[in-house]
Amino acid sequence: MIAVDELVHNKGAKALENPNPCKDLKVHLSICLELQKLVDRILHIILATESARPNCTLAIKALCSLHLHLNKANSIIKHSSECSKLYMAMTSHRILSRCEKIRNAFELYLTQIQSAVPLSLAAEISGILHDLKDTEFSLGIEEVEARKAILALYEKDLNDSASSMENAELEAIQIATSRLKINSTFSLIVEKASLRKQLDQVINNDTNQKEKQLLQYLLYLLMRYGKFIHQIGSNSLDHDLVVDKEHSHQVMESIDNVVRDFEVLST
Repeated sequence: MIAVDELVHNKGAKALENPNPCKDLKVHLSICLELQKLVDRILHIILATESARPNCTLAIKALCSLHLHLNKANSIIKHSSECSKLYMAMTSHRILSRCEKIRNAFELYLTQIQSAVPLSLAAEISGILHDLKDTEFSLGIEEVEARKAILALYEKDLNDSASSMENAELEAIQIATSRLKINSTFSLIVEKASLRKQLDQVINNDTNQKEKQLLQYLLYLLMRYGKFIHQIGSNSLDHDLVVDKEHSHQVMESIDNVVRDFEVLST
């Protein structure tokens, strides 16, 4: 029991050392601010519970589980600060699902702790449990529209003419980058760098082919149409655009199954 107490205490102390990452958020602002409020309140409960040293095995296990889910919440916030905006928009419905699971876990483990702590702390937990029931996570309209624009590409017939596919890709990436405020040379460089960094991590881990294909396709769109992303509403491509038709067709085929999976997640 002492070893478990020390483990929980060390985790709590370490969590306090972490700076607030919300100031650097790229996307999911509403979701991450809601998560951060929960993290701060629940961390306070954890530290207060540790100080009370409950003599209850269930409560100690619940504390460990709370730490695990605090880490998951912090991971979402961290990724929303570091990852590609386009990637985060494309996987936004998966993020919503993770947030719902984290909220449900918070509710479960706080309930298990409540009966093992002093009355004043139990009352504070009651307030958090009440707020958890009312907590809702929602996406920004800009993320929804960006995701919708890219997904629309996969309703296109792969046998369409090359110029038709080019125009569709250009329009989609123009809309998506505009909604996500990737609207300057600097922000475009940052977005490409974020995609490359994530792609390197996925390649090195060699664990998720579908994620790799999605990242490759998003980077491909930015590399191919980057200098045109400000020209929203243009009806034709500049003559300087060099098209690799064979590569485009291969990329569309390889990524098709990936995006179908994301469509299933949104239903």
